[in-house]
Amino acid sequence: MIDRIAAIYTTFKPDAAFRERVKPLAAGCHAIIVVDNTPGGHDFGDCPDLVILQDGHNKGLGPALNLGIDKARELGCDAVVLFDQDSTPGTDFLEALADGVRALGGRRCAVGPLMFDDTVLERGGLPPIGAAPLPREVTCLPTSGMLFPIDELTPSDGFSEELFLDFVDFDWCWRMRDRGWRIFKLDNLPMAHRLGLAQRRVLGLQYHVPAPYRHYFQFRDTLRLLTWSHVPLYSKVRLGALLPAKLLLYPFIMEHGRERLVWMLKGLRDYFLRRRGAGAAAARLQAVKVAKSNGPAMSPPGPGLH
Repeated sequence: MIDRIAAIYTTFKPDAAFRERVKPLAAGCHAIIVVDNTPGGHDFGDCPDLVILQDGHNKGLGPALNLGIDKARELGCDAVVLFDQDSTPGTDFLEALADGVRALGGRRCAVGPLMFDDTVLERGGLPPIGAAPLPREVTCLPTSGMLFPIDELTPSDGFSEELFLDFVDFDWCWRMRDRGWRIFKLDNLPMAHRLGLAQRRVLGLQYHVPAPYRHYFQFRDTLRLLTWSHVPLYSKVRLGALLPAKLLLYPFIMEHGRERLVWMLKGLRDYFLRRRGAGAAAARLQAVKVAKSNGPAMSPPGPGLH
């Protein structure tokens, strides 16, 4: 059964609206755990409703999620729901998400919402939550909004600590599917989330614009994924084919094209040098600021490709 749910947020220099985005979850969660990856730590002020874990270091997404899950288990929770700092769950979101897991039997499955870019909140709002769960089986989900039981997780079922940011969610879903888990998207349950810095459309196709240094992790860690046996072949082909296309096109169709190219080349270099962690982006992450007009310029959660 799904009775005691912990919400786990990973944060990196969260903006002033973070506390407001967390509020709708307070009534339905046994605990709200914040694992802060802000270098030097973030001052959350007086917030007795939050369990805050911070050591002043940016550990990467995988280690932060694993710390949060360990804490949830320590607090007696039987399930967790993961969020990025720039996700905006509504007041009925958690109950609808838990209903989705219960409809699937409540064991060895993960469910997530139908994601909308949070600009939809400025254009009339999200569609309403459907009356009944509409689970659709998928191969992977973004971490933000994902709920799953934790009572059957083994030490080897944690999130990868070899990947710093991008693909942490993909990798976890692929590994868990190999171990008999099923992954579902709930088409009746919308959630607003910041998908990149902005949205652009070229030749009728919409794509998300990441911060330039995200390309460093995308290139370095895509190459790492291509060597792992649990990654599905079709995903290796798709992700591998995207790299030369990005290398040739993104410097010309995106803002700050030269900077993006430099980060891509650094990612290629550091894959061959076998660098892990923040790598060449460490200094950039230390200095990154939160954009007031567009939401977080960089949050450690979310993969770069959806």
